[in-house]
Amino acid sequence: MDFRLTKEQEQLVEKAKWLAEEKLAPRAQHYDKTATHPKDSWKDIWDNGLLGIAIPKEFGGLGLDMLSYVLVVETLTQGCTSTGMTVHMHSVVQRFISELGTQEQKKKFFAEVIEDGRVFGSWGSEPARRGGTGTADSIVSKRDGGYYLNGRKHFCTMAGATRRSIVHSTMKDMDAVSGYILAIPSEDDPGQTIIGEWDTLGMRATISPSVSFEDCELDEDEILGTPGRGDKLGIGQSFGLGYASVYLGAAQMALDFVKDYSRNTRFDPDPNPMSHTLPVQGRVTEMTMALEGARLSIYRAASLWEESNPFERAVLSAKAKYLATEAALMVTEKAIQTVGGRSAHASNPLGRVFRDVRTCTLMPPNSDRQMEIIGRAEMGVDSEGDEMLSRLTHFVS
Repeated sequence: MDFRLTKEQEQLVEKAKWLAEEKLAPRAQHYDKTATHPKDSWKDIWDNGLLGIAIPKEFGGLGLDMLSYVLVVETLTQGCTSTGMTVHMHSVVQRFISELGTQEQKKKFFAEVIEDGRVFGSWGSEPARRGGTGTADSIVSKRDGGYYLNGRKHFCTMAGATRRSIVHSTMKDMDAVSGYILAIPSEDDPGQTIIGEWDTLGMRATISPSVSFEDCELDEDEILGTPGRGDKLGIGQSFGLGYASVYLGAAQMALDFVKDYSRNTRFDPDPNPMSHTLPVQGRVTEMTMALEGARLSIYRAASLWEESNPFERAVLSAKAKYLATEAALMVTEKAIQTVGGRSAHASNPLGRVFRDVRTCTLMPPNSDRQMEIIGRAEMGVDSEGDEMLSRLTHFVS
């Protein structure tokens, strides 16, 4: 497939690259060390019109096609992994709103992003569930004038900084598939409590503690769509494709650092820089080719996205995420090995990127689950039935 960029895509990438280098990268170490929300970076992204990359043009966003979208996410992540990841998760929420929201909901919620620069989260994981989204312990029930939300989520990315967050839930007295519903409470709805701290190996600026909901009061317009509808749109699968773009961007940053370091560093008695040595050239080749393969898989998936059904999207996403996971883990490890002991210093970005990649590649579906999705599809084990689609969506999101 021909992935030469259009003029518009080149301009988007240039803007994202400028933001990554001039705004995001200089703050990345601080956000990592302090484990704080990258609010200044979100503001810069908003100021430059990229916080609405998944919002339709009619509501003031850019309404990017999927290939343009992954290009922007990949490039932003080269400045700060946590910022790239949070922008991606925020953007998938906008896709859910676009497909499930009423006209009034779209006007209201999109304005909070476009006009106010606020970010939205997506909270799906539950403590009792292993991998992917859980909804069985997050229950929405009817009340006069609205709804109640009860339950507990963990890995609630951007908790404490979001304007709203989609909470993947189940309608009371319905099963988890037919009753699957998306609640979208605001930060000031009563009944929400942040639990615990966020002190992790990597992705420290994503701030993802647990959140409990006890008779959290929702207005009528704080429910998206109808029960069971959200699983059938193929939106949840875009989580995995965006994750793959994040891994690619982070690993590309590590490779670029190694190349620049090697060109400008020499050790006595060798008169030439490290870039002239065969071991370094060999490692750079391995890293380059691994990322090139992952990039082609991601771009191919993005190019086929609009014409693919949810089942096909799940497989495309799994293939991209699997290759990006394996490539990013290899590249960041070899980057540290190539630079050597100096990469252990806190001032060196390779340690942070290595920790971020090792952490964020654990996001569902992990490599074992990706292989299951791909393998079953390749062997023709699964059909495109609603039950399978629902299961794939829950794991991917």
